Amino acid sequence: MTLNIRNEEADVLARELARIDGTTITDAVISALKETLSQRIRQETPRETARRILAKRGLSFKPDRRPLPSDAYHDLDHDLGSP
Repeated sequence: MTLNIRNEEADVLARELARIDGTTITDAVISALKETLSQRIRQETPRETARRILAKRGLSFKPDRRPLPSDAYHDLDHDLGSP
């Protein structure tokens, strides 16, 4: 399968990464894509962000806290949209 990108900046960046890594441009692009995908997968979830922010302030969620049912968000959207 072929990937053909015609962008000067992409070419310059791929060549620079290949030079730094001592690899081919193809290997540099594969490496960069894998690294980006891995990093995005590891990003914290909104719940993790909320826990981290609360912890900074010495707070936490209640131990028996349960998530809201999805229909609650649907109702909230409609309530906010109404005059």
